[in-house]
Amino acid sequence: MNTFTVPRSQGTYADTLMALGLGRLLAALGPSEKVTVRLDAAQDAFRLSTEQNVALPSGVPLRLYEYIKKDGDSSAPTDAFDYEYEKERRDRFFKWRKENKGSTELPDNLEHPRPDYSLYSSLVDMLKPVNTSGYATAYRELASERFASHVQVALEALGGDPSRQEGSLAERAERSLKKHLKGNKTNEVSIVQIFNPMTGKGMNAPKANSIGMGKEKAPLMLEALKYTGWFIGAVAVTPKGSKDLKVLVVQPTDIEVGTLGRVMNEFRQNFMGGGAIQVDILAALTLTETLLRHDEHKTFRRGRPRDLLSGFQTAYFQNLGNAKGVTNISFIALPAWVRLEAENADEQRRAWLEVLAEHRLSIRNLDESHSEERNLLEKYREFLSGQDVRAFLDFLSDYGPHMLRQADRGKFARWMTTEHIGRVLNHMGRNDITSIISDSGFQNVAGAIRRATRTALYARKFGNDRTYDVHYGLAQELKRSAVTKTRFMAALSDFLTEYMTENLRAADRGKRERTAVTTEDLLQAGQLLDEHDPQMVAMLLIAYGYAKEPREETPGLEAVTQPETETQLEADMEEQA
Repeated sequence: MNTFTVPRSQGTYADTLMALGLGRLLAALGPSEKVTVRLDAAQDAFRLSTEQNVALPSGVPLRLYEYIKKDGDSSAPTDAFDYEYEKERRDRFFKWRKENKGSTELPDNLEHPRPDYSLYSSLVDMLKPVNTSGYATAYRELASERFASHVQVALEALGGDPSRQEGSLAERAERSLKKHLKGNKTNEVSIVQIFNPMTGKGMNAPKANSIGMGKEKAPLMLEALKYTGWFIGAVAVTPKGSKDLKVLVVQPTDIEVGTLGRVMNEFRQNFMGGGAIQVDILAALTLTETLLRHDEHKTFRRGRPRDLLSGFQTAYFQNLGNAKGVTNISFIALPAWVRLEAENADEQRRAWLEVLAEHRLSIRNLDESHSEERNLLEKYREFLSGQDVRAFLDFLSDYGPHMLRQADRGKFARWMTTEHIGRVLNHMGRNDITSIISDSGFQNVAGAIRRATRTALYARKFGNDRTYDVHYGLAQELKRSAVTKTRFMAALSDFLTEYMTENLRAADRGKRERTAVTTEDLLQAGQLLDEHDPQMVAMLLIAYGYAKEPREETPGLEAVTQPETETQLEADMEEQA
């Protein structure tokens, strides 16, 4: 056989882990290491294919994943992952970095910790004790002479087209178990929730008939595939300020398994967590950046990154004191608006990397423990999950005014830029948005909003220039009045009247004069309101008005000290994870 199917029967990342683990097994068994995994949406399953038929193993058993050794485990193999050693090495590294902030020269007696350390530490936390868990049991069993029989169970259960086979995956696996492992008492292991978020200790059936508090069992080989897939596609994060655990597993759309593994290794080296909401957003943005940069194997030359990897399936494990329980299962998609065309692909790649970096740094600059900033993060996540223009505009129309308040308090404000906002909006498939933001009247009115808010604030705060007032509540007034075009036009006219009055007053005193807003600009704004939803126009004006122009020099901006450098912030978040 060279075609295999993993049904998405659980609807969680458990199915994805099994598919990725099967991909690694097939690559190890086949004459060619190339195994492609595709998401078949019509059949709700993962399809895996190899270039040549897969043969059963002979000779030395294959090692699919690493054994985790803790102190006192005398049965651990010599090449096991030494958890205590890796933990001590990691602690020494972060202790040194805390004591030597800003230093880049690493002493000879220190090593960088493994980027996949959290994958092991989370299992140590969830599989207690590790050496007697199903994870360790499966490792020992697959290292025995029965390895080939266990592999055959997986190949028969998952091989071919399931629509032409009798029974469910569980039934096919059961038949193969009886056929190849008859009399073997270790052909099943207990299901563990970290690999199967919908299944835990207790009731796991729709009807409570004869259900005890014991753990559900599953074929050893099928669970071992999930253990294998864990190290290919999973990310384990402790959200900032908590003792909880968030697990994210990448969902393939159409990619070769070996390439996916390399992409995820790069991703783990670059990914920095944060709060629970930030983790979702930053994971999606960082993975998109990783795919754009991954040129070594020509992974992504045109199209959308999500055509290779669609996003992350996630599960949130809340700390309950003596255990962790699942409280949320969700999916975070990669942005659909990132796309490379055949022409000028490298130039487009650079432009999108700049956009993604701006979004990522803006999200990291928000503090999830503050309700206002948490609300901003929720709006951005809604935009990213649903690829919704309105959600993005809702975020931007609140983000700009929030940054203005930050700057007014003397805090570091990271502004979005008009160029990057426009690039995202122009690639979201909304012609009405493109026509609005390209209108000269719109651009001139947005420029007036910018000069009356952020430019006036920086001039006053750092240049002691009080020529013009700072219109602090302008964004709120424009949003509040946008219920009808008449009310919005009245509010906009009131602002522009004040703006031009300030201009005339400044000119009368011989002060510098700002760019004027003309009657033609006001007429074009009125035409936009006749043709489009006033709320859409209002949010776009606020988004552009509070954003920074690409070449704009903000007076005194260098005087604002960012609380932490990017390197320090990364260090703290990496240590947290």
